Amino acid sequence: MNTYKYLRFIFLAIFTFLFSQYTDAQSQKDFEKIFIKETEGKAHNIQLGSFKNVSKLSYYPDTLPAWFFSPPRSSADYLYAIGISDPDQTPEEANLQALHRAKAMAMLQNKCQIQYFRDVYTIESDDYSYLGTRQRFDTYFKISALGSIDSLNYTIVHKYFTRYNEAIILLQYANPLQKVQDNAPMMTATGTVLYIEAQIGDAFEPQAEYEMLAALKSPKQPLTTSQFTYREKGNRFLVISEFSGKKVEYPLYIYRYSNPSWAPNTHPLTSYNGLWSIYTQNFLRYLTLSTEQSSRKIKNLGEMYDEQISNLTGEVAIKTAKIFINGIEFGEEDFDFDINIQEIY
Repeated sequence: MNTYKYLRFIFLAIFTFLFSQYTDAQSQKDFEKIFIKETEGKAHNIQLGSFKNVSKLSYYPDTLPAWFFSPPRSSADYLYAIGISDPDQTPEEANLQALHRAKAMAMLQNKCQIQYFRDVYTIESDDYSYLGTRQRFDTYFKISALGSIDSLNYTIVHKYFTRYNEAIILLQYANPLQKVQDNAPMMTATGTVLYIEAQIGDAFEPQAEYEMLAALKSPKQPLTTSQFTYREKGNRFLVISEFSGKKVEYPLYIYRYSNPSWAPNTHPLTSYNGLWSIYTQNFLRYLTLSTEQSSRKIKNLGEMYDEQISNLTGEVAIKTAKIFINGIEFGEEDFDFDINIQEIY
């Protein structure tokens, strides 16, 4: 009887091992199939390509550090900003790009000008047109800042390198207490959003563009610039990334990220263009929607604008503010910021 139990135990152990190997292989195959299926038709003028600097890929998500989700609280003396590089960079390239982006975020958070404009209009077609009523919503949002940043007023608090070769830097920035010297490094940072939402009959077609621009001018140093643009229309998208005058390329991929506080088997966040892409999209989207709530109506032109336009209204909001990022949380498809916007009068 004891021999029977022993053999039964050995059999179950071998079966469990073989089954786990089989399911792991199946999971990876399923992952590859899902990747191909989910990315079909989602990229426009983008090649899937291959990784140049990532030697080992895994279909398991990258677990981001806890400080990414709960950064130190900013105060009157210091603020904390996060910068993230594009995927598939060398460690040196990734750190330089992430630091540049962290500095740009610090400028935007410290003191920025926020502008919001929205036009809503309706076009009435003639009675015999199958198109019927057409509506269009145009939204433009801009956040911009200019400030001084050098080695005396910022400190790198944390660094992290993802399995996709993305550098993440947490920066502590102290606003200069004294008057900025003429030869101090100066940085400009701008984030913009453009929404165009058109409705024709029952059909609805949204378009969006998110863009982050920054330029750093240091004495006796060449201008350091960066651009990150994400455009989407329907299920198609286009990404443009440049740093220091060079185009940054990386493969379209299912980049997956998780929170260390999650329960096991929680579905990770998925991005086809890396973490910075989804981070900036949701940061700018949050600010746009928040500013929309404080906008005021500026016009209702109606028939005066065009014979076909029966209604035209506009909204505007302009303010100077300080931004506090208190935390981040995300799920499989959600990316939420905990942000306070403090107006400066």
